[in-house]
Amino acid sequence: MFDYLVKLDDSIIHRYRTLETNIKSKSNSFYDSFLDLLEATIKKYLFHRDVKFDPTRTCGYLLREEPIEQFFRANVGVEESLYNKLIDFTKKANDHKHKDEKWVSIETVINTMRAYYTFSSLLAMKQGVSDVEPFNADYFHEIFGITEKQNKDLKFEVFRLKNELETAVDEKRLSEKDIESYKALLSEKQIESLTLEEQNKELQGQISLLKDIKLNSMEEKLNKTIDLLNDLQDYLVENRAISYGVGLSIMSKEQIDRRIDAARAIIKEKKHG
Repeated sequence: MFDYLVKLDDSIIHRYRTLETNIKSKSNSFYDSFLDLLEATIKKYLFHRDVKFDPTRTCGYLLREEPIEQFFRANVGVEESLYNKLIDFTKKANDHKHKDEKWVSIETVINTMRAYYTFSSLLAMKQGVSDVEPFNADYFHEIFGITEKQNKDLKFEVFRLKNELETAVDEKRLSEKDIESYKALLSEKQIESLTLEEQNKELQGQISLLKDIKLNSMEEKLNKTIDLLNDLQDYLVENRAISYGVGLSIMSKEQIDRRIDAARAIIKEKKHG
């Protein structure tokens, strides 16, 4: 939906992706990243249009400068209501980012992003971009807080895998290397000290490692089973040879063969009967 931002400037699309990451985490850092994105958008556009401005000023200050407002209103066609919304959202973002709120609401996200979309897509079209998709509020509903949900799912998977391997680790039924790798994993307390994005990255790595350890354990069990079957096969061959030798000491080879053929005939008859 915001792919057109790359046509304005590479730095703008990077800032948008940071903003989207904060939306996925429901993070209060949304306000900082929104201000950063809006400021970069305004400054890059003014720069490309050779409009004079003070690059040290924030977006809130720039939007209130009369020459800049006249430029966006008259030359770009930004409506007064939209322009005032941008000023209002900038003020609210500055107010909120200094508070101790941990989460941002989905309503705030959608209202803010709709205003930014309307503004930035207009700039893009003035730059000659034609492939601008319509604003899709459902997209933000879908991604809002998704990092938190993924975090819960990943934590459960780590718990499940650790629970399966715990006994094998305690009883040292794994290789020394796998046991060392298992014990070197970050604890739940250590993981909780990370950001959600960092937690998910760490948890994904743990899941991959735990699955490898589990696979190694299964392969070792399979190898042991194959060894047992091979030993059993050797035993059966040896036992059959001994039995045949004992039979020869009692009766002739022809008598043994007749008895074997008779037994096979009975088994065959039972199968087809």
